Amino acid sequence: MNCYLWELEAILEGLALHELDKQEQNAIFGFNLRYILNAKKPQMNKIMNKKKAEDKIRKAFARNQRRVRRNDRRLEKAMQALEHFKNRR
Repeated sequence: MNCYLWELEAILEGLALHELDKQEQNAIFGFNLRYILNAKKPQMNKIMNKKKAEDKIRKAFARNQRRVRRNDRRLEKAMQALEHFKNRR
């Protein structure tokens, strides 16, 4: 199978998210079997924080956004320098 780098990264991200969904299902199963039966006030976040895990995966695959931000900073600094030297004349 031939694919571009960004397609491969999207596939890998999807597989990682799929594994995360499996972990969530296992956590829910374990949560139902043990924690609810034994705890007075059960909380799902003690088992697994899905939002935090998803954000971690998305940050791992968000290389393009980081590059764009760096380029924007450089562009802003260059524009500031041009304005500074333009006013000196």
